[in-house]
Amino acid sequence: MSIMVELLPAAGPILLVGGGSVAARKARTFTEGGFAVTVVAPAIAPELANLPGVALHRRPFEPADIEAHPWALVAACTDRRDVNRLVGELARSRGLLTLVADARAESTAALPAHHRDGDLVVGVSTSGADPALAARLRDTIARALGPGRADEIASARRARASRRGVAP
Repeated sequence: MSIMVELLPAAGPILLVGGGSVAARKARTFTEGGFAVTVVAPAIAPELANLPGVALHRRPFEPADIEAHPWALVAACTDRRDVNRLVGELARSRGLLTLVADARAESTAALPAHHRDGDLVVGVSTSGADPALAARLRDTIARALGPGRADEIASARRARASRRGVAP
């Protein structure tokens, strides 16, 4: 069992260990959410290397990387089980939110399949039972919502700020 919590960029930066396609998808999610992302990997896929606002360190993971900053979340997304396990163990031992892409049981956090339209974010999770099903349900919800919700959210933000007498 779990609950969904919206993690805000003020929580701090993200450490992402891994440089392949899974890491690229996670990094894109984090950067779209406004997070600073640091990637550590000996090889980095072009789609990851081209993401704006991502600090790249082309080298193997070192345990000291966990100590380098007060990370909001540490994500292990390599294709090596031993590295992912080590990253997860070190992050959990420091009480950090931990996402181990290939071992949900070693994680303290997970990313739902999400749809973003400006500040509207809708997430769907099957609690790890079937990520493909979560993605299909997310797509169904996104189609039902339709485009243009970003403008609706921005208008609601302005109206709420006006009622409170503060700038949006």
